[in-house]
Amino acid sequence: MNSKKSNGINNTFGNKLRELRKAKGYTQQALAEKADIDEKHLSRVENGKYFPTYVTLNKLLNALGVSVEEVGLNLEQISINNNPLMAKALHILNSAKDDEELRCYLDALKTTQKALEVNK
Repeated sequence: MNSKKSNGINNTFGNKLRELRKAKGYTQQALAEKADIDEKHLSRVENGKYFPTYVTLNKLLNALGVSVEEVGLNLEQISINNNPLMAKALHILNSAKDDEELRCYLDALKTTQKALEVNK
């Protein structure tokens, strides 16, 4: 469950995630179990200590039955590793409708990443 240290998103995401969890009647333990993540990790995400990886974010969103926008996360405004392209990549990956489309997007992003590295 690799996550990145929060990069100064002022914990709007964590607070909104907590509000949604409570509104849906989940304890941290119940949501963590439903999302198949560690309860301590969920607590750290809600408290703004960590920002979830794409995989963890997707698990949480699916468990709650909500979209990225519903948790107050505007991927267009987030710079991950000081790289706004990473935020756009997350946005694209999150828009995948199924595993096949996700694999297609991942392949395209990997190809793009290689091209960017070559052109440095």
